[in-house]
Amino acid sequence: MSFEDWSRVTTLAPEPTSSRAARHVVADWCIEQGIIGDVVDTLLLLTAELVTNAVLHGRSEVVLRLGRVGSRVRVGVGDENTRLPHRGDLDPDALTGRGMTLVEALADRHGVDLSPLGKTVWFDVLTGLAPVRAGRATA
Repeated sequence: MSFEDWSRVTTLAPEPTSSRAARHVVADWCIEQGIIGDVVDTLLLLTAELVTNAVLHGRSEVVLRLGRVGSRVRVGVGDENTRLPHRGDLDPDALTGRGMTLVEALADRHGVDLSPLGKTVWFDVLTGLAPVRAGRATA
């Protein structure tokens, strides 16, 4: 399985609104790909978490990559910080610190690709059976 050729690459500003923008990009891409159901919610949630982490800790532009091989969808979120993400101690009153815990719990696979220019944190989610494309009924 190769994700060398990402089907969508979007650069986002290092600002809090980028998480919302990333969710819109993923939602539109899912529609284009015919991906529906609960898996879309998982993709949106995990993408928002990783983009938020990149904005808070990467302090650079954020590169959102989307790809698909068969029923496996991969989302990659890159920034220019080479520091690896880690799962923080969960304080029930904290407003942050749950991103990597959610990725570990909900993704089928996840990892980090390092480069001299930064890192890309990625996760895979299985869409289940072949996606159902929404089509217009004809009479």
